[in-house]
Amino acid sequence: MQELDLQTISVIVAAMSVVVGVIMSVLSIRNLAKSRRASIFLDFHKQADQEFLESLFEVVGEWSWGNYEQFMAKYGPTASRKDWAKFVHVSSFFDSMGKLLEVKITDAELIPEAMAVIAMAWWEKIEPIQTKIAGRWRTSESIDSSKFLYETLKKLGYRSPVPGEQEDPSLTRQSENPKS
Repeated sequence: MQELDLQTISVIVAAMSVVVGVIMSVLSIRNLAKSRRASIFLDFHKQADQEFLESLFEVVGEWSWGNYEQFMAKYGPTASRKDWAKFVHVSSFFDSMGKLLEVKITDAELIPEAMAVIAMAWWEKIEPIQTKIAGRWRTSESIDSSKFLYETLKKLGYRSPVPGEQEDPSLTRQSENPKS
């Protein structure tokens, strides 16, 4: 068996140091990237101020329309610039949030539950008119990032707090309790 001389040992130690250094650098970069995604999300989330939330809750909870034409007659830019501005502000927020997820700048797991469920309620509210609204702006894909946000949150198990029109709670209760 050969003896290791001092020079061989120092070469082995140097090589191991390089390997450990590379591993530590990779881990550090991954951690930095994760921190940066969280930081970007938090900076973006600050835009959800009191005014934004009031507009959001008004659109989702109080506004009603049957179709695109009714929506435009009540809330469109020629009917009410103030309401249209609210709609565009809220729509842009969720579309931007979806875009951050699409291009993997941030992670959906960072979205607080309260914001996640209201984002879902938003999409469910505008989905029936979304294609025509988006067509006004550029293309029918203009609000697709909002849809991506909705689908991503749905995969994570979130649900809208607003009951869907197609969902009849009495039917759900009857199917869960056959004695009723």
